[in-house]
Amino acid sequence: MKKLVWSAFALSLSLSTQIAFSQSEVDFLGMDSEISPELKGSQKFTPPNLHQKSEWNVEEKQVEIDASRPIKGQNHSLIPWDTQDPQEWLSIDRWLLERELKDKAPDWKLRLRDDRHSERVGKVLQCHGECEIFRGLMKVKVTHLSQVNEGDELKTGPNSIAWIYLMDGTLVRVGPLSALSFQEINWSQKEVFHLVRLHQGHVFWHPRSSTDFPLDLSPETDAVSLPLLVRESNQAYFERELFQKQSDFERSNESVKLEDTAIIAQIKKLNELKALNNPLLPPVSRVMMVAPNGTLVGKLTSFDMFHYPGGQSHFKKRLSQEGHELSLHLRGYSSSEIQPISDETWFQIETNGRSSSKVEVITGALEITELLTRRIKTFELAREIWLEKYTRPVVQMLGDSKNLAIQHGYTLWGDNLDKRFDFLVEYTRRMETTNLKSMDNLLKKVEAVGELTQKEMTDTHYVGALNYYLKGLKTRYTDKKMQVREMNDLQYYIWILRHGKKKT
Repeated sequence: MKKLVWSAFALSLSLSTQIAFSQSEVDFLGMDSEISPELKGSQKFTPPNLHQKSEWNVEEKQVEIDASRPIKGQNHSLIPWDTQDPQEWLSIDRWLLERELKDKAPDWKLRLRDDRHSERVGKVLQCHGECEIFRGLMKVKVTHLSQVNEGDELKTGPNSIAWIYLMDGTLVRVGPLSALSFQEINWSQKEVFHLVRLHQGHVFWHPRSSTDFPLDLSPETDAVSLPLLVRESNQAYFERELFQKQSDFERSNESVKLEDTAIIAQIKKLNELKALNNPLLPPVSRVMMVAPNGTLVGKLTSFDMFHYPGGQSHFKKRLSQEGHELSLHLRGYSSSEIQPISDETWFQIETNGRSSSKVEVITGALEITELLTRRIKTFELAREIWLEKYTRPVVQMLGDSKNLAIQHGYTLWGDNLDKRFDFLVEYTRRMETTNLKSMDNLLKKVEAVGELTQKEMTDTHYVGALNYYLKGLKTRYTDKKMQVREMNDLQYYIWILRHGKKKT
């Protein structure tokens, strides 16, 4: 007997008469969440009473295969309601074609769910200025706590900066006028693998380190992105705590000597949280940072990378940890050479992606780029706070693949993760080699009609942040800055909201 088939007409009848049906009958094809959202209790995709009634004469093996419970991030219904075209929905020709394909693949529901599922890559920690995420054809502005999923492209506007917290604890700073796609995050018990593509602009990749943060009383460099909306991480939070505990004499003495006891307290708290989080560290983080003319593969190392379409790429290895790796993969259909990067200096990749070399004369733009992320203790503390809140629950589930999927929406990889990496190395090299040629032809057409494109590095990626940093050095101990210490909880909360959501 053929499988149970419902036409669009029959489905419309079921919707119009849903009041007369029992809960189990309304649950057909997992549409209970759309039809009756008020239903309580466990709702299954395909309940047994849908195919186990003897009078229907339908055997269990003839019913389409589906999961017994959705993983986090998946809906019960497979109907794309947000993009559904009514004419296509009512087309009998389209329905017959889909029905034929579904009959050939009994597990089509499982395949479709897996194909549509996007795992969470991270969250937006801070956005200064205008930050947008393109998710398919949709474009939305993002701010603090916005989710970043697989396939999302993040773009920043002029003088805008985004800090992204990845689910393994890695911090990513996306500079002004930059575009970055988070294509994959894959968890295994040994490592977390990221596939990221830099379309244009600047990115700073900064994985977590388990070592103590050094005591440095110098002012924070990326001050334009402060304060953070993670209120317990800001220096002002510790200034307020100390101010409430100090006597009048201690307050006056600290002001006269210009001592920064709040910075000491902030770094102490940071190292205390590091010690608490270290026993449940996430697996080692490995990243494949793809640019059109070259790919960086990093492990346990921070780095900066620049790229502008039609121009060279630049990168530098920074803040390496024990057991670190950094290598460069160039372009070419038959090129399989891997260049290990050991020196902490700036390199440049040629426009055609066929060669690279050390930068002989370091420009001011490159030196200032390093300065902006040299001292970022507030971001480090916010990372440890979020590591405990968002990452540790995932790490605790790595031994249970089923609950990891159901509660957190991640598929646990095994040895196949290495095979996936090897495939991506070869696939990316071939695809980007072709893309380089296409991009070159496109840029020539664009320039032929008089439109100019940025191919070389300018001061656009640092001028706003640098000016704010230098201005902050002049006003570091003004009365306006010192007033934050005297605020109560409500005033401090309002201050965080006002200054933490700055617009350019």
